[in-house]
Amino acid sequence: MKKLICGLLILSGLVYAESSIEIHGTSTLHDWAMVSKTMNVVFESDNSKITKLDVGVQIKTLKSGDEGLDEKAYETLKIDRNNVITFSLKEYNANGTIKGVFKVLDKERVETLTPDTLTMNHVAGSFKVKMTDFGLEIPSVMFGAIKSGDEVTVKYDINK
Repeated sequence: MKKLICGLLILSGLVYAESSIEIHGTSTLHDWAMVSKTMNVVFESDNSKITKLDVGVQIKTLKSGDEGLDEKAYETLKIDRNNVITFSLKEYNANGTIKGVFKVLDKERVETLTPDTLTMNHVAGSFKVKMTDFGLEIPSVMFGAIKSGDEVTVKYDINK
């Protein structure tokens, strides 16, 4: 019985700590979004600050609900060369910001984020980034008649 109760407590902790990443963009035809709730998260904190926050999202787990859009995104993100997008915390600031390295393919950018929620077990917010800043070619179809916008919004909701 003790083993069953311990097992349920462990599983309930895993279910409760659901995190998500969303990527929102525009195109000449319509807005689009891709979502993943499957990621590797290392989230550590003490009583006063976040000491470690590493997030890795497998590109194939990002889904829009439109298979054609997904495949074009995977092609743009060069899934054959790299299959993970990462964020690694470098600095936690008591002023409500965190600084970290955001990596796509072999390009890294230091981002200072101002999360909407910043607690010792929950970080949530969004930031904008341009695909071209990471050397990505702007996706298009139908010989360029339909083209994605360069800027995307990354929404994150990370739980310990």
